[in-house]
Amino acid sequence: MESFEKYKTINHPLVNPFSEIIGNDQYVIFDVRISPHSVVSKVIGYAMKKLRDPGNDIAVLIGPDKASEKTKKCAEILQNKFRGLHQCNATGYKIHEDIWVPWDLNTNLDTLSVRRHVPVLFILLAKNELPQKLRSHPQRMQVKPGKPLASSFSNKKKGRT
Repeated sequence: MESFEKYKTINHPLVNPFSEIIGNDQYVIFDVRISPHSVVSKVIGYAMKKLRDPGNDIAVLIGPDKASEKTKKCAEILQNKFRGLHQCNATGYKIHEDIWVPWDLNTNLDTLSVRRHVPVLFILLAKNELPQKLRSHPQRMQVKPGKPLASSFSNKKKGRT
């Protein structure tokens, strides 16, 4: 790569998989974007404020690769705070493209394009019953409303109480 210099970086737009499924239905959807540097209490405060608003129906938590654990934790906390939330999960990719050009234009080197696919986790939380189109969604993970995802695991070791 010593013969090339980075010309530009293109960040392709992130496609929400739920927008294709729900489409132009009457639901009011808001996004909560979570980064690796987000503070969980601030994210929860924002999401709770939006979910308490009677005009909002669906929250979509969006967390890229390094923030996926934080995204799951926020979904669990919100399900404990708001009993009866319905959950649907999906994954997607955000594409970053770097374009490299040769230093010396007289050489026979071509321009390079490098694409990175960064995984993104989408968690949809609905106040009311999930829309009909999402009930048959293949990536839906069935979770009992108001229960945390890790509640089925026991911390007790054998022989101890």
